[in-house]
Amino acid sequence: MLNDLPAEIKKFSYQQTDYPSWLKEFATAVGGKVKSNSLTLSPDNGEGKSTAYCIEKGFTACVNSYCLSEDYLFTRHPSDVYGVIIYLYHFNTLQPIEFKLADASIKIEDGSYCTLRIINAQTLQHIEFSKTTTVRGISIFLENDWIAKNLSNGILEVFDYLGQVNYFKQFVSVKQQRLMNEILNLSPDHPYPEVFIRSRLLRILDKVLENLLHRDISELPEKINENDFTTLQKIEAILTLNYNENFPGIEKLSRISLMSESKLKKLFKQSYGMGLYEYYQKNRMHRAKEHIKSGKYSISEVGVKLGYQNLSNFSTAFRKEFNCLPSELNIVQSAN
Repeated sequence: MLNDLPAEIKKFSYQQTDYPSWLKEFATAVGGKVKSNSLTLSPDNGEGKSTAYCIEKGFTACVNSYCLSEDYLFTRHPSDVYGVIIYLYHFNTLQPIEFKLADASIKIEDGSYCTLRIINAQTLQHIEFSKTTTVRGISIFLENDWIAKNLSNGILEVFDYLGQVNYFKQFVSVKQQRLMNEILNLSPDHPYPEVFIRSRLLRILDKVLENLLHRDISELPEKINENDFTTLQKIEAILTLNYNENFPGIEKLSRISLMSESKLKKLFKQSYGMGLYEYYQKNRMHRAKEHIKSGKYSISEVGVKLGYQNLSNFSTAFRKEFNCLPSELNIVQSAN
């Protein structure tokens, strides 16, 4: 637990600032140097990269894709003024991740998890993860002046409530995952990377604010206890991890989740807005779309990669999701 940390664990303590400044502190903590708002880890301190972006004054972000060479405890001390931090992350780890925010303690077991948290920057936060943890995701920091200047009364009321409860937890939508992956998997040959990434960061923020504005913030997922919330994230990861395998089936997922089939189906649909198989299939088709757009695979190769024995069945499923055949995708996009 966080109270019984091994002496050899590395510690990074900071107070939230704009992300270009934060990145310099992070680089000092891990023994690296920032160049052009980007930190590339060396073999001595890990592997991967972190890049900070200043979208405009008071709105900054950091894109992270790294695995550190040692166990780390990150401690974020309360900010002097109000601000909002949005964490959209995919963790892949062989050891549990421990997370403490104000009075809430969360333990994520080994595995693959995608999570979205909206946090009051004036809240104390600890997160401990091992050197086996791959951290991929996006952090956005909205300063108080930016919030007051750019947001209207409806969302300001939500952020006032955030100041009372310290954080919101949200399940990650298919679209948010896609936008995050587009940023993290951007080709180094992209002709306008800065514009591309900035546009995706704005779209992620737009979706987060839209979700907050159009739902009762006292409803799910806040009412789901942390154990069930973490379990649902684990089930979601299973559904989106191996598309070359058949849908696991409700019975198997129920055993993994230690929930009854009826409880699992009910909570999953309430949380993600659709049933288990529908969610699996929608993500499967979006993955197919990514593969086709990449130009690296033929349509038949994409079908095989996603576990289809019959290309006709793949085409039918693709058309049901996108209202066009896989072979028509580029034509439809060009027309739009």
